[in-house]
Amino acid sequence: MTGPSFRVCVRLDTDATALGLVGALDLDGTAQLRAAFADCFARCSDRIVLDLCDLRFCDCAGLNVLVEAKATADRIGIELCVEGAHAQVARLFALTGAGDLFADDMPRLPPRTV
Repeated sequence: MTGPSFRVCVRLDTDATALGLVGALDLDGTAQLRAAFADCFARCSDRIVLDLCDLRFCDCAGLNVLVEAKATADRIGIELCVEGAHAQVARLFALTGAGDLFADDMPRLPPRTV
């Protein structure tokens, strides 16, 4: 359960809107994140940067919102990229292939050795 352990911090810059995700994103935090994305899309920013430096956990419900947001951004012509994913979140992105949807600087899992 997310409750107060998840929040979205919005920073408006001249060239982009930054969404800082903080805490643990699970099903309970998805409505808050969807609302933040809707607000960003309504502002018609050319670029949205997801700052994941302070996101310590994300489950499949949270990932689903991120993937939906990327699809919406692509459809309306807004660049949506990810920065600063830490171990658990980067691993989720890598294992699901979601990292390929976002910026090229998304951390990748090293190749497996047999």
